[in-house]
Amino acid sequence: MNTLTLTQKSTQVVGKIEIPRSKSISNRALIIAELAGKGTHIAELSEADDTRLLKKHLTFIRSWGASGIPTIFDVENAGTVARFLTAYLVSHVGEWLVTGCRRMKERPIGSLVEGLTKLGAKISYRGNEGFLPIHISGNDINGGELNVDTTMSSQFVTAILLIGPYLEDGLKINFSDEVVSKPYINMTVEMMKSFGAHVSLFDKYVVVEPHPYKSINYVVEADWSSAAFWYETAALSAKANVTISGLKQHSIQGDQVLPELFEALGVRTIFEEKGIRLESTGKIKKHVSFDFLASPDLAMPVITTCAALGIKSEFTGVGHLKYKESDRLENLRTELEKIGALLNVEADSCSLSFSAKRIDQPIDFDTYHDHRLAMSLAPLILRFPKIRILDADVVGKSYPGFWTELKKLGFARLSETKTA
Repeated sequence: MNTLTLTQKSTQVVGKIEIPRSKSISNRALIIAELAGKGTHIAELSEADDTRLLKKHLTFIRSWGASGIPTIFDVENAGTVARFLTAYLVSHVGEWLVTGCRRMKERPIGSLVEGLTKLGAKISYRGNEGFLPIHISGNDINGGELNVDTTMSSQFVTAILLIGPYLEDGLKINFSDEVVSKPYINMTVEMMKSFGAHVSLFDKYVVVEPHPYKSINYVVEADWSSAAFWYETAALSAKANVTISGLKQHSIQGDQVLPELFEALGVRTIFEEKGIRLESTGKIKKHVSFDFLASPDLAMPVITTCAALGIKSEFTGVGHLKYKESDRLENLRTELEKIGALLNVEADSCSLSFSAKRIDQPIDFDTYHDHRLAMSLAPLILRFPKIRILDADVVGKSYPGFWTELKKLGFARLSETKTA
């Protein structure tokens, strides 16, 4: 672990930065490419820890082959790796044990297991029912129709969808009344179509025909989710002019709603030939309300921005954030109290209010081993003279170069302290 101390040098943010390739697209592409077989090439894969981990496990499966000896896969705290790998393994002959870190064992996987079992998968729990670790006996599964609980994660649907083209009887997945992160299901469907799958998405269900992927060359997009922290940085600055290369206006990523969200928080987005440019406008609304049901990864940077700007705010569609890498709302509530912002959390909503709080000491922010929390708290250096980010290297999960890019913009001095 390491602690990073940030000392404010300026409140102006000017410069050009790079953002990583999409982890969400990369992990889907890895599964599809493995199923499509030789001849498939994925360019510009994410360098995120989660993508490296999935790639490592898939490479091992390919080389290991069938065995009566259970092979153990540690997915650490990577939700996509746990869910995508589980679905991928059910039809691979062999004995497989999927486990993870303590937090991953607290994140539900029961809806995915139930759905795969209905398709004929042989899966049993090796701990608490509904959670990792699980034991998989790989065998042929034929497909069919099933219902999947979509109130906690869209990844349960995506994991099964990705193997759908190889199910002899095809696949139909019916959704719950509420679908969280539905743009991520849209992303999956669009990617599958790019690889030649026959898939149709409707409001309440999705259908996949038994038609295998074709081998193609595929380029991973730059990550709109990672751009959220630079939008936050621009919003909290006294003046901003930041160029972010690689982002496209027309994207399969749902988090491309960032320009619309942050316009209310004083940030203008200008689309250019090779990316976007962010400018601060000073036009900040006094009261805002946002719904994060479709874009959960944007919740923490947007809420933190509103907290630092002192904007009275209401947020909905946030109940499922408790199932992420950490209990995100509860942990964000704890950290925002340190700057005098009170996040009032209810079942599926929260709101911001404020208390007078004098801050004359450096602020220590815990990250709870959550990459997005670390990156959401970092831009607060633009509002406070000195802050410390504990376990700062956790950003490697999705954005290994985050601190390098922050340093390039020149508004903060960074110093690192290693801890045991």
